[in-house]
Amino acid sequence: MRRGVLVRGVVQGVGFRPFVYRLATEEGLAGSIGNDTDGVTIELEGPPARIDAFLLRLPAELPPLARIDAVAVRDLPVKRESGFRIVSSQVKGQVSTGIPADAATCADCLRELLDPGDRRFRYPFLNCTNCGPRFTITRRIPYDRPQTSMAVFPMCPACQAEYDDPLNRRFHAQPNACWECGPRVWLESPEGNRILVHDPIADAIERLVGGEIAAIKGIGGFHLCVDATNEAAVTRLRARKHRYGKPLAVMVRDMEAARALCQLTPEEEALLQTPARPIVLARACVKNGIAASVAPGIPWLGAYLPYAPLQHLLFTDARVRALVMTSANLSEEPIAIDNDEARTRLGRIADVFVMHNREILQRCDDSVAAVVDGSAQLVRRARGFVPLGLELPFETPPLLAVGGHLKNVFALARGRSVYQSQHLGDLENLTGLEFFKHSLDHLMHTFEIEPRSVVHDLHPGYLSTTWAKQWAAERGLPIHAVQHHHAHVAGCMAEHGLTGPVIGLSLDGTGYGTDGRIWGGEVLIARLSGFERFAHLEYAPMPGGEAAIREPWRMALGALHTAGFDVASPEISSLVGASSKDARLLLRMMERSINSPLTSSCGRLFDAVAAVVLQRRVVDYEAQAAIELEGIAIDEPDVSGYATELIDGDFERGRPALIRVVQLWSELLADLDSSMCKERVAARFHAGIAAAFVQAAVRARAGSGAKQVVMSGGCLHNRRLARLLREGLHAEGFAVYQHLRVSPGDGGLSYGQVVVAAAILDGSVQRERRGDSKE
Repeated sequence: MRRGVLVRGVVQGVGFRPFVYRLATEEGLAGSIGNDTDGVTIELEGPPARIDAFLLRLPAELPPLARIDAVAVRDLPVKRESGFRIVSSQVKGQVSTGIPADAATCADCLRELLDPGDRRFRYPFLNCTNCGPRFTITRRIPYDRPQTSMAVFPMCPACQAEYDDPLNRRFHAQPNACWECGPRVWLESPEGNRILVHDPIADAIERLVGGEIAAIKGIGGFHLCVDATNEAAVTRLRARKHRYGKPLAVMVRDMEAARALCQLTPEEEALLQTPARPIVLARACVKNGIAASVAPGIPWLGAYLPYAPLQHLLFTDARVRALVMTSANLSEEPIAIDNDEARTRLGRIADVFVMHNREILQRCDDSVAAVVDGSAQLVRRARGFVPLGLELPFETPPLLAVGGHLKNVFALARGRSVYQSQHLGDLENLTGLEFFKHSLDHLMHTFEIEPRSVVHDLHPGYLSTTWAKQWAAERGLPIHAVQHHHAHVAGCMAEHGLTGPVIGLSLDGTGYGTDGRIWGGEVLIARLSGFERFAHLEYAPMPGGEAAIREPWRMALGALHTAGFDVASPEISSLVGASSKDARLLLRMMERSINSPLTSSCGRLFDAVAAVVLQRRVVDYEAQAAIELEGIAIDEPDVSGYATELIDGDFERGRPALIRVVQLWSELLADLDSSMCKERVAARFHAGIAAAFVQAAVRARAGSGAKQVVMSGGCLHNRRLARLLREGLHAEGFAVYQHLRVSPGDGGLSYGQVVVAAAILDGSVQRERRGDSKE
């Protein structure tokens, strides 16, 4: 018998071919295996029972980085071959396989790195088929060395022999290299002069221990690095980088060191050790020796483990306990990747540069994750996860979804696969837009996806919206505008294979609504292709517009004004440190609707409460006030929440119910006036908001019949809020769904945009097939 097997998924660059070679040899089968643009093609010849055994073992014994999405088997004419071969890659047809993500140094390579007797001892670029760079060095599929930035490094005889040996773990490891033939590391001064030293990494360690700032070229870009226990060094880094409050990530040697820094749960420990090696947000130990300015004002620390050999080498000196590793850029700029770019952009920040000559083809920040309500949740999807595909519950024609404005991530889709870009940052300037366009060109080229439709956010002022309309017009493509909160909910629905109707709780900071106002505290009755608004937080003005986001005291006065308080009175204005003059000015703006857009945002309500409870007048980064409010909340069971009021709407006539927080404010201010501790006030606020949305979901079930609740939006990064919502909803008998592989924040927005647009297009196709043209 002879059979052909087509395997799709992440099967290139992950040791899949030598794995299949070994499997076929063990089963005594003849045939061949090769890469092509469709995945991996296997031909097997031998007894039927042996072929069946091979097919059973194939998914059960996969290499650690491989993933099978589909297997197709067909009968072939018998050739009476002997032996099993690995054949050359074929470039043909449309690309439907995946590029593997960058993976952390495996245990075998780490052992070689630290073994004085190994020929790769202390070599900063060692790797094998189970680890090393992938996406960041790849130009296109098939994933072979000529298609990567390693093409300029011909292998020495020893490396070539490993590369050619099917039984060697470096068989067809495309970045394979050693001291004889591979990339090299050197040091430079900020002026661009080479620093001649015997061991550049040992010298870099001395400089870090001495308090210097190092710009270190890594896998997906440069990091700015300092000793995380040195307060003066961290403060100097913040000043030079212009990043004054936002927490900095800390890298530590191993799990023992991580446990000394953070109070890790078993789920967090597992997440830290995945091949993706994300930054994991975990509760910090009280006395962990880390400089106070690393993560000021919050009880969490972003900790992660080394994922590249060069990083492991930095920790071979016992004096190096923990290192700040933050993206090498000025605030709001993309991470630097090119040596010349780094010299230009980082020359006034870094004291020394750790350079190398392996080209980074794709910028890719470190991923950020957290354990929320017992499950891993991506805050930022980048290195280690990109460009692994995400599944759609149905087929779609080629689509481009451009995401939102903040934390931008675009998505390309075709068939049942969605490929999200790496985290691109905020589209605030032309530099960010150029990063967006370069990344889009790379993924379109790599996966050979030519979009037939373009999807954008409903907000007319987003740079992504403006660009999408122009780009689509130049190509004559149709465009689809998708409401922000519907995209959030639909993305979570698709992750769980739900089609609706469901009750969608979409809680975030900003999203343009169908009424032209700013939404963000929404209860939707949602299907993949559409939604109705069942309830929302009562609108409150944002005096000063976007200034109210940067200055939460403004939002506090807007919320208190809506709740009926006299915000010009000294008693109220003093709560947020506002002068009587400023309070009266803002009151006039709100009364006359001057630059005071209305918002139903849950995130803005958190900001307002934080401004009152914590006197947080100005924020240094997005959601800082809300994060600090969550951070101080007392961790006690059965904290009673502040009361809210749900005012019925008319769902059938399209008039949503209102969640009013007048009583919440009255009770909160009374608690502060009675000197209740801020920690308990924060806890009561969280409990009250969660109870309000649980009550709204119960009312939505009665009005719509929907029994499943989907939770999404940036506020679901709040661990306490997510847990309280889930517990309250479960107590009411709901099935509750949260995101798994997609961020609930705006980093997941483009996936939801694809889902909505694809569902609408799928419905149109179905209607056309039925001859029904009704919208």
